[in-house]
Amino acid sequence: MAPPPDILKYFHEEPALLEPVTPDADPDARRREDRSDLPDGVSVPLEELLDTRDAYRGYLAGTNRADDAVGLTTLRAPTAYTAPLVAALGRAWWGRCTPEETVDVLDEDGAQRVLRAPHNTAVLVTAEAPVDAERIAAVAGRARRRALPALRALLEAAHVVFFPEPAHDGHDWSLFSASPMRDRLVAALRERPTDAVRRFVLPYQHARSESKFYFDKWQLTGSPLPDYIEEV
Repeated sequence: MAPPPDILKYFHEEPALLEPVTPDADPDARRREDRSDLPDGVSVPLEELLDTRDAYRGYLAGTNRADDAVGLTTLRAPTAYTAPLVAALGRAWWGRCTPEETVDVLDEDGAQRVLRAPHNTAVLVTAEAPVDAERIAAVAGRARRRALPALRALLEAAHVVFFPEPAHDGHDWSLFSASPMRDRLVAALRERPTDAVRRFVLPYQHARSESKFYFDKWQLTGSPLPDYIEEV
């Protein structure tokens, strides 16, 4: 008997308020218990508190059902997500930054390799033109909500900013952009049908609990999926 198809899930929040003092800045619902407030003695400048500019946020997760492995990078057919991501959201220039804040320029093949295996990668960026290395390094290696001012500055130059997120058995990817991403990514997925992976798209606000984040564990058999979950 053939193994069941893997699962890809895209959670979107469009637009998403980039707010540095909210504990919900981390898009991964699974690690809510690991969040903490800013430490005593750390103040947030008033201009940051008053900055209400929106961004567009996505989160890609996956499950390898044959091996019972959880994480987007565990999928047996990684082109099911790398090719649509590059086609829908990629631009002419790619760069990645290591945790040591070293920035490397990549070609499209190199970007797809990083998307499949983000070892030693803190942030991956795509843009229409080269982005200043210092601007990219400013968001690497620090807690996300403390780096939000730097992320806002980076989004002024970059098209999409990708962050690898630890999963149980690999990595997921979170995405930030200054323009909407959902419709472009959904179109790219539909243009690349596959029997190896089932792909689902849903709003992030419906995945704020662990049971809803892992809806594929219990909602793919029996009763119909909720209306807010779209299979593409």
